[in-house]
Amino acid sequence: MRNMLAGIIVVNWVFVGAAARADDTEKARATVDQAIMAIGGEATASKYNAATSKLKGTIHIQDMDVPFEAEMSRQGTNQSRANIELEIAGQKVSFVQVFNKDKGWIKVNDMLMDLDKDKIAELTEGAHNQWLSTIVTLKDKSVTLALVGDAMVNDKPAVAIKASVKGRRDLTLFFDKATHFLVKTEGRVKDDDSGQEVTQETLLSGHTGKEVKAAVKMIIKREGKKFLEAEISDIKMLEKLDESTFDKP
Repeated sequence: MRNMLAGIIVVNWVFVGAAARADDTEKARATVDQAIMAIGGEATASKYNAATSKLKGTIHIQDMDVPFEAEMSRQGTNQSRANIELEIAGQKVSFVQVFNKDKGWIKVNDMLMDLDKDKIAELTEGAHNQWLSTIVTLKDKSVTLALVGDAMVNDKPAVAIKASVKGRRDLTLFFDKATHFLVKTEGRVKDDDSGQEVTQETLLSGHTGKEVKAAVKMIIKREGKKFLEAEISDIKMLEKLDESTFDKP
């Protein structure tokens, strides 16, 4: 339940292969450059290392459709907070999850618990994926880009690239060929119920915004099955959040 929240032999052949890979890398970089321009440009997008937003939607879990509302905060690669109100079988449940670098906590109603190292590791991966999904961070020197190829997302042509960072799971990002917006991400996450890694797809749409454009609709699928759908509002891009945001709840 906790994981609901709170998403590529002969010398001549070797040289030809190397040239193709270099060309693919340039295409991947060009795709990222187009995507950065689409959301507002590098000079603007790179100013913001943090963001807050509100979500409202439904979680599909254990044969239940669970309505929820949430307030989300994130900063950099290793800080996040989710304040969530759920309604399960007509009963409201308050849920707070905080991740602050190497520490984390979960509070369900009035019961507070420290997160174990496995959960901290999973939240670290999640925060890392959020960081990559801001797109401008794909130009960071730690990120290796590879062209995956053409794809279809929501019946529209897209191009997929894979982002790799040493010590982290790979994330594949799909960009609409017409708008250049990020419309899907795909990677591996650990499912709380089974304890196994599963494939998670996050579909993004309705991009809007003044300085930096962002998606306002999101659908998350796990192993092809709908896991969460939400509308995103009150998105605020910030240079920095107060450190108290990530204090123990």
